[in-house]
Amino acid sequence: MESPELLEVILRRASVRNFERNKKISEEILKEILLAGVTAPSAGNIQPRTFIIVKDENVKGRLYELCEDQAFMKDAPVWIVVCVDLHRHLKAAKLTGVEYDYTGVLPYTFGVLDAALSLENMVIAAEASGLGSVIVGSIIEHPEKAKEILKLPKHCLALSILCIGYPKKRPETRPKWGCDVVVSEDGYRDTDAQDVSEYWKSFVSSNLKRGGKELSREAIEKFCRENSYGKTYSNHYKEEFVNATNKKLNDFLRKQQFLKD
Repeated sequence: MESPELLEVILRRASVRNFERNKKISEEILKEILLAGVTAPSAGNIQPRTFIIVKDENVKGRLYELCEDQAFMKDAPVWIVVCVDLHRHLKAAKLTGVEYDYTGVLPYTFGVLDAALSLENMVIAAEASGLGSVIVGSIIEHPEKAKEILKLPKHCLALSILCIGYPKKRPETRPKWGCDVVVSEDGYRDTDAQDVSEYWKSFVSSNLKRGGKELSREAIEKFCRENSYGKTYSNHYKEEFVNATNKKLNDFLRKQQFLKD
């Protein structure tokens, strides 16, 4: 690794939910962040992604409601909606005399992958510029309304909103599964009870450190006594919610002609 500074930026990254509301981001820095996004890797160099900078307060207000009134969004001076966009590729082909069917699971998957790579590039570029960011994924739960608000064409899906700003305080990184669990050689290594136990210990320890005004030590300890890994995540992503959102997305992806019946 030639640039240890870059690795440090990546390893210290944590989602920021407390921004300096009145501290604006210069156009020069924003352009650099966007450039990092458009130069991200792309399967076949098709680049099926679009970034929409949201400035209009009415549009912001509607997206804010769509994302369930997450208060920290209001303090972030820059919002970038990252979209999976097959429309541009299909239109460019048509404008040069070729019409073909680039839809279905594979193009859609490549689109999500490419958009995610751009998203991460912009996150790292923001961090390297002394900014903080948070990825708001709630927009994908309401694809039809997002399409209407942002005037998206067919073959386009709002995947997430990247909120960027100057952090009031840089948060601690959250615990992640370690390389000993995630990385294997020559085949898949299944997770065992010991892996889960060790991860849960790091989760509990992290929450006890973070604490703060809104979470007393007693409340955290009570939560950790009464919950487990499975219970925590099954409560956070409830089965009814996941099933309902699955149906909504399936219907939308077919209506937008990403997927075929």
